[in-house]
Amino acid sequence: MQNQSSETGRIKQNKLQKHRADLAVLAVMILLTAVLWAANRMWPISYQMLTSEGISYEKGTVTQILEENLEREQGSNRYRGTQVLMVRMKSGELKGKEIEVSNELSSTHNILSGVGQNLVIKVDAPKGITPFYSVFNYDRSTGILMLLVLFAVLMILTGGMKGVRSMLGLAFALMLIMAFLLPAVYHGWSPVAAGIVTALLIAVFSMVLLNGTTRKTLTAVTATMLGVLVSAVIYYIFSSVLHLSGFNMEEAEELILIQNNTGMNVSQLLFTGILISSLGAVMDMTMSVASSLFEMKRIHPELSQREIFRSGMEIGRDMIGTMCQTLVLAFAGTGIAALLVMISYGTTVNQLLSSDYVALELMNSLTGSMAVILAVPITAFISAAVMEKKLGIIEDKRNG
Repeated sequence: MQNQSSETGRIKQNKLQKHRADLAVLAVMILLTAVLWAANRMWPISYQMLTSEGISYEKGTVTQILEENLEREQGSNRYRGTQVLMVRMKSGELKGKEIEVSNELSSTHNILSGVGQNLVIKVDAPKGITPFYSVFNYDRSTGILMLLVLFAVLMILTGGMKGVRSMLGLAFALMLIMAFLLPAVYHGWSPVAAGIVTALLIAVFSMVLLNGTTRKTLTAVTATMLGVLVSAVIYYIFSSVLHLSGFNMEEAEELILIQNNTGMNVSQLLFTGILISSLGAVMDMTMSVASSLFEMKRIHPELSQREIFRSGMEIGRDMIGTMCQTLVLAFAGTGIAALLVMISYGTTVNQLLSSDYVALELMNSLTGSMAVILAVPITAFISAAVMEKKLGIIEDKRNG
C-alpha cells in the first residue's frame, strides 16, 4: 500500500515538473518572439526596389457586371477579353463604397469574375492623379484560413496534445524564419551564420515541445546540428566543384540589386535555403532513431554500446530510402513545369546537366539527402555514448 502511494506521488511529481518545464519553454518562446518584434521595429527594412506609395491592395465583392467582352481561349476552357465590374469594397479607405473596376483577362492574368466573387483590388491612387482600380487576384484569404483550420483539426484529432505541440513548434519555426532569418540576411548578416542559428533554435524548441527536456531530446538536437554541419562541409566542397552559389539562383538579378543597397551576402544564400528546406527531414530522422534506441535500452538495459549502435544503424537503414526519396521527389515535383519548358526548347542532355537550374536542384536535393543519411550514424553513436554513461534510463513515459 505504501509502495503504491509512493508511486502515485512520484507520477504526480513528474507531471508537475513536466508542466513547469512546458510553461518555461512557452515563456521563453513568447519572450523571444517579443524581442524579435521589438528588434524589427527598431531596425526596420528600409530599402525597397519598388515604391508602393499611393498603391494598396484591398478586398472587395463584385455586385454587378457593367460590361463584358469575352471569348473562349482556343484549346482550353478559359476566357480572354475584358470586364468592367462594380465592386463593393470591404477594406481600406473605400470600405463600404462601390467603385468601377476594370478587369483584363489574358493568358497569364486570367481572373474571371462574376457577381458575388470576392476579389483583391489594386487601388492605384497617387496624390493629384485620378485613381485607377484593377483586379489583382481572387481573394483567397477565406480558402487559406479554411485549409489551415482543417490542417489544425486533423493534427489535433490524430495527434492529440502532440499535435498541438507540433503546431506550436511549426508556428514558432515560421516566426523565426520571418522575424529573424529574413531580416538578418537582408540587413547584411552572414546567411550561413543566421541559417545555423535559426536551425538550432527550431530544432531545440520543436523537439523540447514534443519530448521535453530529456537526454533523448538532447541527443536528437545534437545529432541534428552535427548532421547539418557535416552537410555544410559537403555543400562547400561541391559548390566549388560545380561552380554554384547564390548568384546562380533565378532571382540573382534582383538579389544583387538588394546587395548593392543593403550589404546582403548573395553568394551564401544557396546554402541557407538548402539548410532550412532539409532541416525537417533531418530532425525527423534523428528523433526517430534516438527515440527507438532509448526505448530499446529501457526495455533491455543489458544492451551494450556496440549493440545499441548497430541497432541504430539497422533502424536508420530502413528509413533512409524513403526519407531521401521524399526530399528528391519534393524538389523534382517543383521542377516539373521548368523541365517541360526545357524539353520544348529542345534542350540536350549536356545542356540540361550543365544548366544552373538542374545543378541547383540536384545540389538542393542531394545535399539535404546526405544530411539525412549522415544523421543515422551520428544519432546512433551519440545515443550509444549517452546511454553508456549510465546516468539513469528514465525516459518519457509521460510523453508517450
